[in-house]
Amino acid sequence: MDINILSKNLDENIELIEASTSNNTTFFKREIILENNIRATILFIAGLSDQDRIEDDIIAPLLFKVKEDLNTIPNLPDFLSKKYIKSFNVSLENSLDNISVELHKGNAIVLLENYSTGIICSTSVQIHRSIQSSDTEISILGGKDAFIENLDINISLINQKLNDPNLKIEKFNLGTKSKTDVALIYIDGIIDTKILNKIRKNLKSIDAPYIGGTGYIAKYLFPKQRSIFPLSKMTEIPDTVVTDMLQGKATIMVNGFPHALIIPVVFIEFFQAFEDYVSNNIMGSFERLLRIISAFILITLSPLYVALLEYNVELIPLPLIKVLIKSRSGIPLSPFIEVLVMELLIEMLREGGIRLPKPIGQTLGIVGGIVLGDAATRAGIVSQTTLVVVAIGIICTFLVPNYTMSTPLRLLRFPMILLAKLLGFLGIIAGLLILVVHLICTDSFSIPYLSPISPLNPEGIKDSIIMSSIKKVNRIPTIFTRSARERRKNAKKDND
Repeated sequence: MDINILSKNLDENIELIEASTSNNTTFFKREIILENNIRATILFIAGLSDQDRIEDDIIAPLLFKVKEDLNTIPNLPDFLSKKYIKSFNVSLENSLDNISVELHKGNAIVLLENYSTGIICSTSVQIHRSIQSSDTEISILGGKDAFIENLDINISLINQKLNDPNLKIEKFNLGTKSKTDVALIYIDGIIDTKILNKIRKNLKSIDAPYIGGTGYIAKYLFPKQRSIFPLSKMTEIPDTVVTDMLQGKATIMVNGFPHALIIPVVFIEFFQAFEDYVSNNIMGSFERLLRIISAFILITLSPLYVALLEYNVELIPLPLIKVLIKSRSGIPLSPFIEVLVMELLIEMLREGGIRLPKPIGQTLGIVGGIVLGDAATRAGIVSQTTLVVVAIGIICTFLVPNYTMSTPLRLLRFPMILLAKLLGFLGIIAGLLILVVHLICTDSFSIPYLSPISPLNPEGIKDSIIMSSIKKVNRIPTIFTRSARERRKNAKKDND
């Protein structure tokens, strides 16, 4: 006999299920006697199941409404589930493993004597916070609703904004121990089927005891990732998810976590925001350019400062040399050490502010930066020009709208500063060339990371750095969609 399948012995089934829950002290069983003295037992886990629903939807109907001769009914579990049990979602199951999973989801199980099939009734307690705006992604002109820790509610938020019959939702149960519900969401007919099949394959191959959010999923989707740049995008905003899926991307959501994972992605989209599409084209293009320029300044400003003062002094204009000499008078540290120490201290303050409670963290970041900078200049350890350079870099980090992109950009400053110290301007140029080559060689699910710039895609580039009119953007097949990929493939054949 297969020990993973229920038998017709009620007591034996109860013992097996109780053992599968590791003798959990919150495991409860309620035995009742139906018509014709047929024994039935309701199993549930307290705290996960709604006991009022169990009493009203299961126990009361079975005890007080069943009047038929049950011995004459061939498939009693199916009969009771369809006629008497009032739970909205009812199913039949004979697998011990599946019943154990359903118990831990908060569902109640009804077992009957002389039947090897259990009735699964939806009785889980729905505990979740209300829908609020996101604390990490500020939506100025878009919707204020953000995802929460309930997968079904998050899917409903997407459905409200995208009433398309081609919107497909596939659910997976991942985690050998956690049994976490994971949803793969996409628009059929737009997404490239090759990308979709690869995502499905990678999801099914995940072998982990626990799924700790979308970040866990991303690591398994890109097991050989060597780039510090994000190959997927996380967001809490339903508007962002909808616009990305309309471009041919897939969304992955994990029950218990408020972040959606969007794949594939390209480098340029991390400098775009949903507000770009609801403001006029000139302002949207200006803001995008501002973010890209800020990212470039963030990477190069501190290295340029070090290179000019330590390696290429002859390139500094004479009026500026006088200012720098006056500012650095009496400073014992070299510009390289100054910048490196200040950048490290700023990163420490930033990390400390994130880990502390929100009000204290904000105070630490603001007051700590002011006090630290003032004390360093008064003590003659750091020059005022160094503080200005570091402060400009800090401001530039705020302009990158996506946190997962701002982190690697901040990290890049340190090797660039080291190259500037060793080789001056030549080191900065070498560092930028290495960076560009790395980006060209990187891809996200076979989509080149620098698309649509490299390789050049004239259609996609209209909505990358400079915005086109919204009508033209809506007509452009993006680099992620099946139609765009087929069009480029056919054009290449014609040229050959």
